[in-house]
Amino acid sequence: MESISDKHTRMLSHHKATLNQVVSALHTLPLKLDVAELPDKLYLLAIGKGSQKLLEAFTRSYKGAILDGIVLSPEPISIGNDQARLKKLTFFTGSHPLPSLENEASTLEILRFIQELPAGASLVCLISGGTSSLLCLPPDPISIQDLQQTYQILLDSGADIDEMNTVRKHLSLVKGGNLAQKAHHLRLHSVLLSDVPHDKPEVIGSGPTVADPSTFSDTMSVLDRYNLSPHLPSSVLDYLHQSTQGLHPETPKPGLNDHPNHTIQLVTGSKSMQPFFSTLLEQQGFGVHWVEEPIQASVKKEAQRIAAEVISVLNGQSKISSKTPQALVYHGESYAQVTGHGKGGRNQELALLLALSLEGQHTVSILTLATDGTDGPTDAAGALVNSYTTLNARKQHTQPEPYIQANDSYHFHEQMNTLIKTGPTGNNLMDLCVVLIG
Repeated sequence: MESISDKHTRMLSHHKATLNQVVSALHTLPLKLDVAELPDKLYLLAIGKGSQKLLEAFTRSYKGAILDGIVLSPEPISIGNDQARLKKLTFFTGSHPLPSLENEASTLEILRFIQELPAGASLVCLISGGTSSLLCLPPDPISIQDLQQTYQILLDSGADIDEMNTVRKHLSLVKGGNLAQKAHHLRLHSVLLSDVPHDKPEVIGSGPTVADPSTFSDTMSVLDRYNLSPHLPSSVLDYLHQSTQGLHPETPKPGLNDHPNHTIQLVTGSKSMQPFFSTLLEQQGFGVHWVEEPIQASVKKEAQRIAAEVISVLNGQSKISSKTPQALVYHGESYAQVTGHGKGGRNQELALLLALSLEGQHTVSILTLATDGTDGPTDAAGALVNSYTTLNARKQHTQPEPYIQANDSYHFHEQMNTLIKTGPTGNNLMDLCVVLIG
């Protein structure tokens, strides 16, 4: 008869093999776009971390002529079999998650391209996460260096993506609907690949083609909420103070400054992932439960929520049975307040917190990752842990708690061989957390 220890080992081995399949599938996950209403000739603009998959999906569906265009992404784009159709496109690579002089130069090229298009021409904009840093044009007198410092402060502050992008939009001449205003003479079609909780179009990539409901006053509220003003460059703070006094123009507002001929297509990350990964997990013998409430709070709060829900299943207090293998799937984007000087990302930190919270729950494995392949300023997408991870670490005289305190989850996972490294996936569909039970 199989011992309990052997049974747990077998289950966790099956978990690991299944979750590695999920990781591998990120590179092949398809996107579907509706191109039925597009004309037979158009111009193309693609910006963001999801440009690779958006381009693939667009050229797969659209059979008309692409006359010209620009692609701006953090990684080089492979056009493969579409080389003939996309030969007129110009490709730029830029920095992420911080803006740069290179990003600014590429943005100026994009503006020149848009301004030179003939009136009434059709322009398709493929926008995905990462556009907030890639599409970069700060107002005078804010320098790129000051903008970089501001972005880093925001990333470390604990602000969520909606709050961060509120600030970013008001430090830009091209975000928050401003790019659409500069394309006022064109027929505009925006395809927005959502990587944000609740799929708000104006938040995705800081909404360059979407009218912005937030204001300079909202921006100052974010700064006050996280006590950021004392740390910001003087040029940024002066500009924002002047703007609240009406000395600089607001971002275009819904209903007031809408583009006269603009259609928006929203491609939801969670809906794109759900059928694909549900089938994969079911084929491996798991009952699949997609959790509707997105990940959107702090990493610590989300770890507490997920751990509580898993323990509820294990204790028989949930509608989800623990008698058969189950998969709980979460999606969204948490945020981490960085107070230490370690290395990591929100997904790596979430994995470590969950491994610690579920220590001793012997049939639980957790995969947390960024679907674009980059979690924070690291070369990892996330981590794959189980209920033995922190126990094994302690046996090796490695205590997990100091790594959490120092925001140093990367080096913990590196020691325990639990990092997940995918390289750039070309997708950007929110963060994904898969918990396997039994």
